[in-house]
Amino acid sequence: MRLLQTIANSLGAFEEDLKGSLEVGKLADIVVLSRDIMTIPAQEILETEVVMTILGGRVVHEATTRD
Repeated sequence: MRLLQTIANSLGAFEEDLKGSLEVGKLADIVVLSRDIMTIPAQEILETEVVMTILGGRVVHEATTRD
């Protein structure tokens, strides 16, 4: 999981007690993708699907499985 950017940004805003890492009680806005878009070939990125979206610690979208 790539969290370095979020930790650095929260430190810069002096909000590391509220966000920036995945911990109980902290705010969490997360998108879970079906593939790691940082490691796959660029032409395959458009095939990546959103599996889940979490805003403020609440799941607001969860993909249905295709059979």
